Amino acid sequence: MLPWLDMIYIWHVLGSSFGCFANLLLLYAVFTKTPRQTKTYAVLIINFAITDFTECLMDLFIQLRFIITPFDVTLIYVFHGLCRYTGSTTCKIGLSIFYHCFPHNVWSLLLSFSYRYYVLHHRQTSRRVLVLIILIIYIPSFIQAMIYWPTVVDREIILPYADQYFPQYNLSHADGLLAGIPTIKDFASIYVIFHLCGPIFPIYVTIFVLRHKVMKNLLRKTEMLSKDSKSYHSQILKCLTIQAIIPMIFVIGVISYLSAQLGIFTHPILEYSIFACTLPMPMFSPFTYLLYIRPYRMFCSRLLKRNDVENSQAERSKQVFSTG
Repeated sequence: MLPWLDMIYIWHVLGSSFGCFANLLLLYAVFTKTPRQTKTYAVLIINFAITDFTECLMDLFIQLRFIITPFDVTLIYVFHGLCRYTGSTTCKIGLSIFYHCFPHNVWSLLLSFSYRYYVLHHRQTSRRVLVLIILIIYIPSFIQAMIYWPTVVDREIILPYADQYFPQYNLSHADGLLAGIPTIKDFASIYVIFHLCGPIFPIYVTIFVLRHKVMKNLLRKTEMLSKDSKSYHSQILKCLTIQAIIPMIFVIGVISYLSAQLGIFTHPILEYSIFACTLPMPMFSPFTYLLYIRPYRMFCSRLLKRNDVENSQAERSKQVFSTG
């Protein structure tokens, strides 16, 4: 059996690669298989797919070990991904991009539910307007990405803190690139922590209120809507509901972080699992659309059938040559 550390590395590589592929598949399906009448909403799907693809790509690039000093303000990062071969600056930028995907996904969920409620009472907006709204809600996340990475210091500065708080880890010989935040009391760190944690609860409350209102309106307008419209709204709502549930996996990471921060439990497995357990979110999110939106589901079904046919033809060819 592989050591647990090797298993975490394998999980990052396979999970991130699979997530990148799934989100690229969704992007291809959206660009080529979206019906004309739903092209406006497809803008929101593209936004999700790009964000999730970026998150998976950055996870593969940095493969982060997050060491938290109990009851203190120092954060220590050990990068085990590809970025350790390209230098500390790329690791810092990769970390900043990785972090900024989380809040943008939450804001995007709120926008999607709000838009679903809006179109029940008004005409669809243009794609241009929807792109503009996405860019506006992206501003806080963009600011986060820009201001965080310069505050992450190099190995020479963070190593004394690492040796002081975790001498048993011997991080001077760690297999990975060492960096960190000496204090989270600076503006950038406070902004990032607040933006990552602050809006989540009110946004999720708003999301479930909007979902209730959309369901209530759909039931009330059952006779007014066509069969296709009802089916379409139902499919989108199912996707959004599942998408809203998937990020709750992040609770595992939050519990791991709080356990370390409060000194309840600290262990390398915990430090690796804080972000390893968030990987299923961008991995499985595209399947909420690929499985529940009919044109995309049919595309995937035809793709699988074609592969089955090609495999069976190849198998028959092998048999012919082997018997010949």
